[in-house]
Amino acid sequence: MYDTSDFIYIQEHDPIHGEPQKVFSASKEYVTDISSEIYLSLCQGFVVLIDE
Repeated sequence: MYDTSDFIYIQEHDPIHGEPQKVFSASKEYVTDISSEIYLSLCQGFVVLIDE
């Protein structure tokens, strides 16, 4: 698990294909996949969306 001050990057949800979301570390190295359901749950207050 990550500390609350750590940054992780999660690929955006793809509602058409429903594929797992890829998770990357702060250095943008691939870490793991999470299901679309977990990603959408995280977006309910845990994930902070940042526009680059």
